[in-house]
Amino acid sequence: MNPLLAVITAILLFFPSLSFAQTKEIISEGTYNMGDGETPSVAESRALLKAKQIALEQAGTYVESYSKVKNITLTHDEIQVLASGLMEVEILDKKRTVVGDGINFWVKIKAKVNAANMEEMAKRVKEKSIVEEYKKIQTDYEKSQKDIEDLKRQLKQAKSKNDKKRVEAKITDGERLFQAYSWIAKGFNYGVRKEYDQAIEACTNAIALNTQYDVAAYFVRGLAYRYNSQYDLAIEDFNRAILLDPQIAAGYSSRADAYGMKHQYDKAIADYSKAITIDPNEIDNYLKRGFVYSFEGQIGKAIEDYNFFISKNQNHASAYLGRAKAYIKMGSFDKSVEDLTKAISIEPSDKAAYYWRGIVYNVIHKYNEALEDFDSAISIDKDYGDAYEGRGLTYLGWGKRKKAIADLQKSCGLGSERGCKLVQQVSAGLL
Repeated sequence: MNPLLAVITAILLFFPSLSFAQTKEIISEGTYNMGDGETPSVAESRALLKAKQIALEQAGTYVESYSKVKNITLTHDEIQVLASGLMEVEILDKKRTVVGDGINFWVKIKAKVNAANMEEMAKRVKEKSIVEEYKKIQTDYEKSQKDIEDLKRQLKQAKSKNDKKRVEAKITDGERLFQAYSWIAKGFNYGVRKEYDQAIEACTNAIALNTQYDVAAYFVRGLAYRYNSQYDLAIEDFNRAILLDPQIAAGYSSRADAYGMKHQYDKAIADYSKAITIDPNEIDNYLKRGFVYSFEGQIGKAIEDYNFFISKNQNHASAYLGRAKAYIKMGSFDKSVEDLTKAISIEPSDKAAYYWRGIVYNVIHKYNEALEDFDSAISIDKDYGDAYEGRGLTYLGWGKRKKAIADLQKSCGLGSERGCKLVQQVSAGLL
């Protein structure tokens, strides 16, 4: 019996330099005219935000150019989120000037865009829920800006004290809304930069203001908790977001992600299904549900979800890799090789696809092909313990025990408990 067959079931249970500078500096200015009923601190913050928005346009152009050089495919919205997250702002100068019956606030900033970590951060903004929530908040903010200008006009035209108090109260509410927006925007940017503690603090400040942005604040804080591996707290925040807005599909799918990390697969499947019901066009939820169905051993349903996703997106390596693993569990090795080969053609640097194709080739006794794939996986990642283990098992199946033991020992040295056990078994002649 091929020794790999004895461990494969256990395995399946667990889930060039640039021609331009990497840092770009942008100088921009922003102004804001404060009217009656407004506070200076918020007015200055509005001027600062306008300067940031102007800088963001140039930053977006830079990010787009850089991403093309690095062959990173980004949508316009993803570029905006990424550019915002990459910008670090320094205030160079600011001043206040009396203009008519109001005060003009002027701020000059220097925004630095460091592209050193752009490739890693680009993966984060690929999460559609992040982009969609970012767009929604931006749209709400633009509306609030129009509302505040309208209220300022109403205040000038107000005749009675009661009318003035009523409008001033709305202006105060508008300022609280702006402050909440500012904190959530910071939370987004901190999250993109993997500064999760700061993201959590920023969103907590937004929540304390108790505005219409609470759904977004809970959602973004939930994402920060999730990425920070604080899954229970993430689930609590997604619960709150869903309670406030039962139709927030991203809330269900993000909560499902957290449930999946806690191995609560039934709850994850239920949430992905709910998200699909609310927004059937968000096909990533079919892919994620397929992964969970596969973990649960519901292979038929997993393949259905993979098939649907692939019918909509035929250029996604992870989908083919996921379906290949499902085919392996079914014993459909020819289909799994076909899917793994497709995954490699899409993403030639995907070490996992080489590893799993090597596993399948080993099972069907194509040892030369298996060794080539394990070699490829190791060339991509010299510390890929699973690949050494797979190559060791291939050597073992081929009767080359010394080479097998050497690779299994390497796997053990890289922290693989399974590799350590296999070394003992091979050395004892049990395999």
